[in-house]
Amino acid sequence: MKNIYIVVLLSLVVLFNGCKEDFLETTSTQTVDEQAVFNDTQSAMLAVNGLHKLMWTGDLSSSAFYGGYDMLMIWYEVMGDDLVYTYSNAQFQKQAQWSSHRNATIGSATHFYRLLQYFISNSSMIIDNIDAAEGLESERNYIKGQAHFYRAFAYFTMVQMYGGRYKAEGDNTQLGVVIRNDNSTEPRARASVEEVYTQINEDIDLAIQLLGATEEKRTNKSHIDLHVARGLKARILLTQGKWLEAAEMAKLVVDLSGAKLQDDTYTTLNDRFSDQSNTEWLWGSNPLLQQAPNLTHFHGYMSNEIISYNGNTPRAIYNKLYDKISDTDVRKGIWFPRATDPNTLPRPIRAECNSKAYANYMANKFIVSDPTTKGGRDVPFMRLPEMMLIMAEGYARAGEPGKAAQALYPLASHRDPEYTLSTKTGENLIEEVMTQRRIELWGEGFRWFDLKRLNMDLDRGPAPRPEVFPNGLIEYWNKDAMPKVVDPEASNYNMYGDGTVTGNGNRYRPAGHRDWQWAIPDKETQLNPLCEPNP
Repeated sequence: MKNIYIVVLLSLVVLFNGCKEDFLETTSTQTVDEQAVFNDTQSAMLAVNGLHKLMWTGDLSSSAFYGGYDMLMIWYEVMGDDLVYTYSNAQFQKQAQWSSHRNATIGSATHFYRLLQYFISNSSMIIDNIDAAEGLESERNYIKGQAHFYRAFAYFTMVQMYGGRYKAEGDNTQLGVVIRNDNSTEPRARASVEEVYTQINEDIDLAIQLLGATEEKRTNKSHIDLHVARGLKARILLTQGKWLEAAEMAKLVVDLSGAKLQDDTYTTLNDRFSDQSNTEWLWGSNPLLQQAPNLTHFHGYMSNEIISYNGNTPRAIYNKLYDKISDTDVRKGIWFPRATDPNTLPRPIRAECNSKAYANYMANKFIVSDPTTKGGRDVPFMRLPEMMLIMAEGYARAGEPGKAAQALYPLASHRDPEYTLSTKTGENLIEEVMTQRRIELWGEGFRWFDLKRLNMDLDRGPAPRPEVFPNGLIEYWNKDAMPKVVDPEASNYNMYGDGTVTGNGNRYRPAGHRDWQWAIPDKETQLNPLCEPNP
């Protein structure tokens, strides 16, 4: 795509945590010229703040505004199998149907491709200029380390979306994405998946090195520190199938970050997943409410009592996953299998928000205290439980069942007081770990990536058997009452309303199918004819 100029970055800078005039808290501006940005480290922090803001608000050059990375997280969930899209609606239904990401001309898909390119181009601009900025070496390390982190993050996200799956056994010559760190505009071919991961690992290793060498301390969890960089490295290693290395990297975060499990994470009602002060959070957004756009923020679509889109289409959990949760697990209480029963409504305030629909198995994980169409709340991008689960999965897949069980126990027993240390081994232990991962990280943007990295089918569960429903599916789930007839062997996909929300043709996608690769936008292939489109 065309080079992204510094004006894009400058239009996205933001003030974090007040107006104290120091290095870490630099006032935002949209009038500073490019040369001035890199005169000194204090000004250069403006550029880093612009990268932070891209996580929760999209580029301002687009005529259609689709939001930041937090909105992509919802795509990843509705395209998976654990978050159920209930009733027909204008927003995210096509994503649940696996059609939007395969459309090379659709505006939203083009927007997110460009958004990830912004991370890369703006990070590269910082990396290329910061060494000459006036200031302390520690400050330059802090700025440059975060830039390398974001470039690694963007390439890692893009190659998983647009490239073939990384194969741990090797021979990753399949097409990845274009590597363009010099912000040039000449045509360039897509690199192989292996080449892209080489670039990713170079960037994240430099981020770890630089952030480990700085004396600067972040004042906000929207900024990147050494522990967040190690957390991303753990994700990368896990995706590459480097199980033991992933576990050991995650262990560094668990042991050294200072993050702790919080007792009321799942028992508090309001803002349980919209406040970065939670001690489990390692990295999360911190948007200014007055700067957040209407209808394009994470909780605007994930809180089941906010705005009409969620009121009409509540987010629900896959019933077969819900059935695996122990009755003594505190997390089970955030879903409502009988939500259409007036006696078990998730909370009375829903009636005050003009919410129009209830759906069995609906969630209130992301519930917020002040329903509105305006203003973003904090969004979790990385939490301590994920690192614990990477430890457990890495050790389990590496053939270290004892270490895996010990890694899983603190989280599982914290959520469920009746949980006992696992004695399982092999595939049974891996399955236990993955079930815990699906429950804990539900709705946080991981499931589609997990299915692809593990080369698993998308399987949204069995359809209801025709012999159970002689009068059609309308008897199954509906908006007004509990179902009169239930097929205990069926999943709750397409069981709301008229039973055709996502379509039975989208109930299943085999691993390796071409649909696991997103379409590269036409605008990219037109401007860069060497960029080969996906099948």
